[in-house]
Amino acid sequence: MTAPMTNGIAPLPKNLELWQSTTGWQPEEAEQDLFQRLYAGVLDGNTRMNLTRIVEPDEFWEKHIWDSVRGIFSEKVPALATLRAHDPFAEVDAEGQPAHVISLLDIGTGGGFPGLPIAIAQPNWSITLLDSTHKKIAFAEELAEKLELSNVSAIADRAEQIARQPDSRPQFDIVTLRAVGAADKCAGYALPLVADGGMAILYRGKWTTEEEDSLAPILQDWGATVVAVDGFTTPLSGGDRHCVYLKREA
Repeated sequence: MTAPMTNGIAPLPKNLELWQSTTGWQPEEAEQDLFQRLYAGVLDGNTRMNLTRIVEPDEFWEKHIWDSVRGIFSEKVPALATLRAHDPFAEVDAEGQPAHVISLLDIGTGGGFPGLPIAIAQPNWSITLLDSTHKKIAFAEELAEKLELSNVSAIADRAEQIARQPDSRPQFDIVTLRAVGAADKCAGYALPLVADGGMAILYRGKWTTEEEDSLAPILQDWGATVVAVDGFTTPLSGGDRHCVYLKREA
């Protein structure tokens, strides 16, 4: 049951048992508060631009918050647990700065998904939001600042443009892409920006063997493999979802 409205915005459901049973993780109170502020910020942004049609609290929690975070908690990909547990200060340089911070690029972030929920769930990761629509990336960057997410930065550009910079092309431990475009095209955007040994996560609805077969040429081009296809249902509406994990060889 949805809680009463608070300051004009209905609170998101906490669903702690669902978090635990579906991801093995529960957000703490501070993270719950950030998710709520993220929700309020997107609703406010929706009054000025078309960010999402998903505005009811239960649906927003399931299809934007939970769905975003679920991608980095797959039991089928043990490497994700290692990345989540990484302590950036385990090794520091001469100035006391972390030797390595896990980096994630969210391609086509739109209103900030899945990048912003992941940034809340993994505050030790460095999250870069990428979108070619300047208005949307400006909104996502402003929202991250309002949420005081110091681990978030934003770029207004196209993935293929960045990938054409071989001498200065950024490389990320994880690249996420949540889109409805063809799987091979999505992989083609993501893999050039994945560091050796890193992975791309394609957020999908249904998944077919034909789609997986279509990945073969791009996987060969970038020395990558499909390490897992994780199929699951969303916890409230029972919708079909898949996360496809592509790893570039070290």
